[in-house]
Amino acid sequence: MLAMEDPHEQFMMLALQYAQEGRGAVEPNPMAGVVIVRGDNVIASGYHQKFGGPHAERMALADADRKGVSVRGATMYVTLEPCCHYGKTPPCTAAIISAGIRRVVIAMEDPDERVAGRGIQQLLSARVKVTLGFCEDEARALMAPYVKFKTKRQPWVICKWAQTSDGYLALPSEQDRWITSEEAREHVHLLRGRCDGILVGVETIVADDPLLTNRAKWTATTEARQPSRIVLDSNLSIRVDCRLVGSSDVSPVIIATTLAATRRHRAHMGTLSQLDVEVLGLPADRGGRVDLSALLNDLGRRQWTYLLVEGGAQVLRSFIEGGFADELEVYISPKTVDEADDESLPHLDVAAMEEVASLTPTEETIGPDRLLHYRLSD
Repeated sequence: MLAMEDPHEQFMMLALQYAQEGRGAVEPNPMAGVVIVRGDNVIASGYHQKFGGPHAERMALADADRKGVSVRGATMYVTLEPCCHYGKTPPCTAAIISAGIRRVVIAMEDPDERVAGRGIQQLLSARVKVTLGFCEDEARALMAPYVKFKTKRQPWVICKWAQTSDGYLALPSEQDRWITSEEAREHVHLLRGRCDGILVGVETIVADDPLLTNRAKWTATTEARQPSRIVLDSNLSIRVDCRLVGSSDVSPVIIATTLAATRRHRAHMGTLSQLDVEVLGLPADRGGRVDLSALLNDLGRRQWTYLLVEGGAQVLRSFIEGGFADELEVYISPKTVDEADDESLPHLDVAAMEEVASLTPTEETIGPDRLLHYRLSD
């Protein structure tokens, strides 16, 4: 039995905790969690585990079946309005009604136009009591990427970088290659495993020749998921002998360039295509660079929910200053750069952005480093 002042809030917060277990595996579907309660006791629970698999409501009903527990007359707490249409799985409203659930407490309506209140109406028509809005703010915060995907048809953009304590994004060549610790770098790979794609500018490819793969060690799920790699390359100048192009068999590689560049460099496009690299021609902005809004629209059409932007400094500024970033993940090392080297190194001090934009981060410690997390969008 749970001791609580507000049982609705406590049970819904538990359902939200379950929902988070699906992060990185269910997209473009929403993370969703369910607990089924009789009196003050949770008798069954479930969450949406993977895209194409059973939804949270059906997982919770199956949990009750495995335990031999009847849910007839019980109350279901669900983080998102149950679906009422046939997709990859049958409608959850039908399963809830058939199981004899007496009451459904819902955190928020589903913005999917196929649902959008219809799931609630089906339950009410079957004389199931419905209560809407418990822990709605918490649910919306958790499902903001899904809401953005459904309403704006664009992925949620996370801008991530590592910096020294004085704001430099690279160290002088004679110093250690890595700004942050091994623990922080492992954390980045877990973040990569949640995302549909990783984006960098072509200057980062020239300077670092990265692979941009997910090399997380901690779980089978994060090891298995390899995000696509995108390079912003307005002039289509990427070299075909870079490691990224050579690893197109690991996960897709997309070169986002301007339509003008595709007309100028048809032979280069052909070579990249033969290497299984996609060249994506997009409109240019006023500065002649790839229009980021057009890029995000294209990724939304591909059903992407999360895009991780990793650099370099100019690319990060373009997303942040252009209003395209939804979150910032900033890893800050205790290392510093000698003033004699500072002019040749990229600089993007998050402290300056805090002052301008009145941002307040949440903070955690990872090894010797700090991780500052900023939420820019609701």
